[in-house]
Amino acid sequence: MISIISSTNRKKSNSFKVAKTCQNIFYKNGIESDILSLENLPEDFIFNNSFGNSTPDYLELTAKYMSEAQKIIFIIPEYNGSYPGVLKAFIDSLDHLSMAGKKSCLIGLSSGHSGALRALDHFTCVLHHLKIEVFSNKPKLSGIEKLIDETEIVDQQTIKRLESMLKEFMNF
Repeated sequence: MISIISSTNRKKSNSFKVAKTCQNIFYKNGIESDILSLENLPEDFIFNNSFGNSTPDYLELTAKYMSEAQKIIFIIPEYNGSYPGVLKAFIDSLDHLSMAGKKSCLIGLSSGHSGALRALDHFTCVLHHLKIEVFSNKPKLSGIEKLIDETEIVDQQTIKRLESMLKEFMNF
């Protein structure tokens, strides 16, 4: 299974809309995928699931979306020139040994013109440190508000770009 991580805890996020578009692309190609939106993490996960502590529900959630996933796609919005803090806290809470050797793909998005370039660079370094391979094709979706509607990406050029990249990622 492919896990798609909407990497923010913001309600009704643009990241989730991009994740939904990726899931629809996979569905059309007969590939199973599931979305984890970090907005659905337990409110107290940082305090109850760090430094070697874990609750049974959180272990089940991280096993399903991270440890058991064959590949992981991170949809990363730019927050203050980097990636969201909740994503860092989530990564810090994981069993890193179960993640080593996994393959990942990063998709950045921003309101501005960089498409979260720095966020993708920063997060790539974190994943490499954890021995998680990162696919080299990292779409940067700039001016995201112009590419989406209330539920998903509607810009056809962006959809085609994502279709091509996700096909390549499946062969990675």
